[in-house]
Amino acid sequence: MDRQSGHIKRPELERYSDSPLFNTKAVVQQTGVPAPTLRAWESRYAILSPERATNAYRLYSERDIALIRWLKERVDSGMAISQAVALWRHLEEEYQKTRQLQQLATELSDERRPAFRVALPLSSSPGPTGERDLQRDPQSRPAAAPAGSGASTTRPESSSPALYNIHRVQEELIDAFKCLDDIRAQRLLASLLALYPVEQVCAEVVTPVLWQVGYLWETGRLSVAIEHFASNFVRGFLTNLLYISVNENRGPLIICGCAPGEPHELAPLMLALLLRRAGMRTIYLGQSIEINSLLEVARELQPVMLCISVTMPAYVATLIDLARRLQELPEPRPLLVFGGQAFLYHSELANHVPGGLYLSGSIQQVVHELRQVMQDYLARGSGPTNSRGPARDSEAEVSGSPASGAALPPAPPTSSGLQP
Repeated sequence: MDRQSGHIKRPELERYSDSPLFNTKAVVQQTGVPAPTLRAWESRYAILSPERATNAYRLYSERDIALIRWLKERVDSGMAISQAVALWRHLEEEYQKTRQLQQLATELSDERRPAFRVALPLSSSPGPTGERDLQRDPQSRPAAAPAGSGASTTRPESSSPALYNIHRVQEELIDAFKCLDDIRAQRLLASLLALYPVEQVCAEVVTPVLWQVGYLWETGRLSVAIEHFASNFVRGFLTNLLYISVNENRGPLIICGCAPGEPHELAPLMLALLLRRAGMRTIYLGQSIEINSLLEVARELQPVMLCISVTMPAYVATLIDLARRLQELPEPRPLLVFGGQAFLYHSELANHVPGGLYLSGSIQQVVHELRQVMQDYLARGSGPTNSRGPARDSEAEVSGSPASGAALPPAPPTSSGLQP
């Protein structure tokens, strides 16, 4: 049993030898289970199948002994042997399903895919986008910078004409990555952020560039070092934007992060940033979240949603384990929302995740759908209502509670007509 969570773990029988070596007397001495009880378990539940020696005596394996000890622990804790056997069979069935899924995921992992394929549809080419001139498009007017941000809404004197063409900006940024020129990359993105919303820059520049970097790496035209440099640069860029964005300190909570074991975090990091900018209280936990820690956070903070990203198919199995453990939590429990590259090319894997909501499409579509889910939650006035921070007066609490049908703050502008 997992002492922290109370979760009963399956006995790891595969760690033990299945060679029949131990007679009944040796098993009784090692397990404390009387011989008549062993024979009863064998005949009633067919859970033990010892081999027979030449003298017709029963011979048990180390694996049999491990299972007998596990069953005895369940019985000693107050469980009936029939219930313990049923639990073991259930855990064994789930384990075999997970093994099959892991085998499938391992086979799928052999396909070389870039680490960031989240925010573009499958039909989109990973190559450069079309020639769209930001300056000449009459519907592409720069959005006003947020008040107090210090960003100018006029064209910077030092900016080049290339900043007004999406395709050219992408090429400039990739060229900066190839040269490991972080200063040039910073200036490019800073110039765009002075003119256009974060959402638009993420959707029309950052994401396609990451796709292109991944595509160039995948086809052998970009080194691993440059791919890592680009990923780390974008991670820092998104992280800085996340923590300078205003975050609500009360109301329904959304937690974003990666599946247990999953190291690729750019997609959930960008999602956390855009959710926070859309007026939703959001916490970002990062890479490879350990299940017990995440469950503890869920019990303490009572988030409305857990948004989990899986890039590599090999970690779908850990997401499934997390989903099952979440369903064991008492109500109100968070809604598990999941997605990522692992499901883009093999959507059938999503069917194995119990009790979760699978979302796909562009990152703007995902944010829109999650915002709608949150609006439905607020209209229902049910689920977790935990809020941090100092206590407020009763009138403020009532007016801001989910039961009152309070609306989310209006989302910031996302696109200036450039994105279909």
